This record gives sequence, C-alpha cells and structure tokens, in this order.
Amino acid sequence: MYTALIVDDEEELRRAIIEKVDWQESGFTVIGDAGNGIDALELAERLEPDLILTDIRMPMMSGLELARQVRELRPATQVVILSGYDDFGYAQTAIQYNIIGYLLKPISSSELTEELKKIRGRMDRYFAETKGDGASALTERRMSVTEFLLPILLGNGEDSPTEERLRRRASELGLFADGKSYQYGVIAAKFKNADKVTITDHTHIDFVNNIFGKYLGVESFLVNGRIVSLVYSDGENLQEQLRLPSRELVQSAVRMLSETCTIGISRPFGKLSQCGSAYFEAITARRYTIDGAGPIRSITDQEHSSVGEFDTVEKSVYKLEQLLKVGTEDELDEFLRFIGDETREHHLNYLVIQVLATVYRTVSAVSDKEALNELIRDNPVYGRAAFYDSEPNVQSDLERLCRNARAIISRYQKQNSELLCDEVVAIIDKEYANESLSLTDISERLYVSPNYLSSLIKKHKKVNFTGLVTERRMRAAADMLVMTQMKILEIAERCGYSDQHYFSYCFKKYYGMTPMKMREGQRRDGGG
Repeated sequence: MYTALIVDDEEELRRAIIEKVDWQESGFTVIGDAGNGIDALELAERLEPDLILTDIRMPMMSGLELARQVRELRPATQVVILSGYDDFGYAQTAIQYNIIGYLLKPISSSELTEELKKIRGRMDRYFAETKGDGASALTERRMSVTEFLLPILLGNGEDSPTEERLRRRASELGLFADGKSYQYGVIAAKFKNADKVTITDHTHIDFVNNIFGKYLGVESFLVNGRIVSLVYSDGENLQEQLRLPSRELVQSAVRMLSETCTIGISRPFGKLSQCGSAYFEAITARRYTIDGAGPIRSITDQEHSSVGEFDTVEKSVYKLEQLLKVGTEDELDEFLRFIGDETREHHLNYLVIQVLATVYRTVSAVSDKEALNELIRDNPVYGRAAFYDSEPNVQSDLERLCRNARAIISRYQKQNSELLCDEVVAIIDKEYANESLSLTDISERLYVSPNYLSSLIKKHKKVNFTGLVTERRMRAAADMLVMTQMKILEIAERCGYSDQHYFSYCFKKYYGMTPMKMREGQRRDGGG
C-alpha cells in the first residue's frame, strides 16, 4: 500500500475525493489532507507520503509551486495534478517536478479510481526499476569499467597513469565524451537494517545507480561494506547537483527497502587521477554522520581545507586520522597501543614525524590557528621530535598528543555546528523581509550543503528552517501591528510576504487570530 496526501482548497471536493474514491482497490491509503499548499508542505515533511494528489489552482500556493517545493523537500514523493484547465503548458512545466499524473476535472470517483490504479502501476514499475533485479550482471563492459575505475578509486594501482591516459581509457569505455570538461565526485553509502546491522551488498549497486543516474553520470562498486560511486557531470556546481539524488536515495531506502542509508560526499574534483583522495574524503564524510545531525554529509561540511597533498600517508596513520575525527576514546586507545607495537618494527623518528603531521593536519582541517597554537603549546613532542632515543618516552608523548587533539576536534565540531545555526538565525534576523530568502541561499553563503544545514537546524533549534523564518516574520509582524499604524499590506511586505492573504493566513495559524484582531485587541487593552 502506498500512502497519499490530498490537497484541494474546496473542502467539499476534497472530502468527496477522500470518501468516494476506492482507495483500497487503487492501492493507496490516505494519511492526510490539506486545504492549501502551505499546510500540505508541512504535512508532506511530517507524514512523508508516497503520493500527493493536488489541485493546480489554489490561493497562496499553486499545485505546481507545491510540487516544486515538495521535490526539494522530498524528491522520493510523486505528485498527481488535478486541473480544470486543459492547458498543456501546465503539464510541460509539471514534468520537472516529479509529476506522475496530470488529470482533468471534472472527474468522477470511479474514473479517479481507475486513474489511480494506472498511477499505482507506474509507481510499482518505478519501484521495481529503482530497486533493480538484484543481479547487477557483470557484463563484459561492466567488468572492464570495474577493472579500470576501482584501482583508481582505491589508489592501489602499481603505476600512476597520466591524466591523458586515464581520460583516453575512460573514453574508450564510453564513460565520458571526448573534448568535454567534467566535474567528478565520490559518494560512499552504507545501508543498515532495522537492527542497525550493516547489510550493504551487491543488490544496492543498481539501487544507487538508478537513483543517481536520473540526475548525472554514475558508476558504483561494492567496497568494504559500502557502495562507492564515482559521479560526474559536464555541468557546473556538482555539489548542488548531488543534493536531490542524495536526499532521494536516503528517502527511497526507507520507503522501498525498509533500510537506513548514510552518505558521505567528497569535494568536487577535475581530474580522474584525484579519485583516490576523494575516496578517502567520502569515507570520512560518511563517518561524520554518527553525530546524528542528518544522514548526508559532505566533507566540506566539516573540513575547510584540502587534504589532497597528504595522499601518501600510510594506512596506519590514515586510520589515526579517522579516529581523531570520528572515533571513540576506546578505539583511539586501542590504536595508540598499536602505535606502541609499531615503533618496535619501524624507524622511530619516521613514525613520529608521520603521526605529528597527521595530527597537525587533522586538527587544522576542522579548527583554527588558536587551536593549533594550543596543541603545540601543550605538547612538547613537537619541539623534541628529533631527539627521542627510547620507545617509552615517545609512546607517552604521542598518546598525550592524540588525546589532546581529539578533545580539540570534538570541541570545535560541536562549536562549529552551533555557530552555524547561530549564523543562520542572524541572517534571518537581518533579512526576514526578503521573500526569496531560502535554505539553499544561506547554505551557499555558509559554504555547507543544504542537507547538512537543514539537519543541524533541526538538531539544535528543534524546528526546521521554514519554521525559523516564519517565527521571526511573525514576531516582527506582531510588533508592527502593535507599535505602528501601518496598513496590513505594508506590514506583510515588510515581513517578506507579497500576498496579503497568504500573510494573514500564516499569521492566524501562528497566533490563533487575524492581524486585525490582534491590533483591535491591543487597542481595547490600551496598548495602541
């Protein structure tokens, strides 16, 4: 059974659709209804319907605008448009907004039932195609692509082919067109069942490819319990292009597979030879999701400097980098004991320099100069790195260094997420009158992804971005109503609403009374 949300400003028609259509036979369950697009958008976020059936002509927010905003919020949700206007222009506009059906009114309950059956069939086919057949057949081409791309991603090739050779081979395999300039990125995704047990396997390759493939080029592989994907586009701003497919993958995993999915995203890069460092960025970014601030994380959400120049750090020290960023104290202690064992097998000074460089680089990626000064000041190991002559001494100093570094990183991660939310609030306080103020706009200014910023706001402010903006606008509106003689329309415009009716609706919903009632009440109480 799919779930459905019904949206129509005519209550009688809305009730007739809910009560007279044979939803059971159609394969749907109605989980909510709304009389306008504003309420529908809130319900879509809370109820997460599979399908929205909406009228196209509604006050305050049209059905097409609702479809557009739902696509941003829940790209996994499909939309059916009901319209009394036989205008193909509407249908053309609707195509890009996950519109799976376009029906003309008037339509009888029996006709709507039949149409919904057809729509259910389309959704069944879409689900089946997206989930894949579970085989991921290793055709000759796929084997060739795997043999070519996987060593580049893992950085374990015996030689280092030139960029020209890599692009030529990629072109021979039909991956990229000759002469075009591409942006690349690496995605790491892990799937878990209801018991939080990792169950990622080959069946998820098609699942990831089918969803990301609707938006851009993608080749995926199963690597160490993760689906690792190389994504590419000949357009600009790859990070923005990854926003919707990443969100759709997470939502579809829940709805189609009853699984949770966490995703890590590397920095965009322009050369295939940079795949190896991007792979490690994606793995690290996905591990950051353990903080509970959303299932999608880009490395740029956490780290403000490139780490590409450190690609040759050995595996043991790379593991230390991961533990400093996202590991537990027990995991770090276990690794430090391993470091103690390693010093008996490796040249002491070489290992010390590797650890010092890794700790310094890792701390600098997520903090600032003051934190680095603190790290060096409190850890004399940096001053006497070249003078160690015994393993016990270096072991003790390295343990202290790593624990101090982890404490600094944890502190800055918490501070940075809270500061980001404070910056969002500050921007809203300053620009709430701007009707076009959006989460995407602010996220670009703060150099983080919209998905991550949205999750942080919910985590720290206990409300979504729209709620923050509405709250600020309503407080400003109430102040103007009480303290000034401005007309309602002028107040609406100063609070970011070009439509007075929309403003009045939002105001009444927030305060439980109309703007005029609040003003009149204040006057009766002697406040105006």
